[in-house]
Amino acid sequence: MPTSPGFIRRTRLVNALLGSWPIVAGTGSWLEAHLVARLALTARVPNFCGSGINEQEVWDLVHQQAAEGGDVLVMLTDSIAADQGRRLIRRLRRSQFRVLILLLVQQDHWLTAESLADCQAQAIVHVESFGSGTLIRALQALRHGQTFLDPRLGERLQQEAAIVLSGREQQVLVGLSRGLTNKAIAQESGIATTTVRDYVSSLIRKLGVCNRTEVLARALALGLIRERGVGR
Repeated sequence: MPTSPGFIRRTRLVNALLGSWPIVAGTGSWLEAHLVARLALTARVPNFCGSGINEQEVWDLVHQQAAEGGDVLVMLTDSIAADQGRRLIRRLRRSQFRVLILLLVQQDHWLTAESLADCQAQAIVHVESFGSGTLIRALQALRHGQTFLDPRLGERLQQEAAIVLSGREQQVLVGLSRGLTNKAIAQESGIATTTVRDYVSSLIRKLGVCNRTEVLARALALGLIRERGVGR
């Protein structure tokens, strides 16, 4: 509950930690940017420097603040760009700016072991972990010069790594994600319909679900397919 003692205590601790740096926010939504700015004003965060809604606006805000010296905390949501901000993050990390980057993940379907390696944010937190103390641990890690990955994301990546699909299973999975029937997948792949059925059964078993609809939901959550009709 927002008025519970635990919530109030965590909020005060988060605000205290945020007070360690000038803060630049970045999001791909006007609404989110507006809400972030209002929240900063309401919470009386004196070191909030502004919120950009695209890569260049964030870069300009960081450049302006970095000129004053010291570390800058850059809080990005993965809606900032089509690549979830990875290009911006690399640009910031390679610049002369002293930045600490906290990436807030709203849609984790893009996050795989490969994309994680490509993402140079020092801390990554899923927004659904808010209220659990995860954000506090991430900010504490940044304060001590450490990196941080939200445990819920780490667990999901471990589950993904444990699931190995054959090339044919991956092909059938992509066909399912395109809404194709077993017959259509068979015709496209040059195999028998019964063979496709066997591969679908194998996918259901490996992903620990009950039907082909759940196969798609689970595969998307694990990053085995990144969007409709596209494998990883």
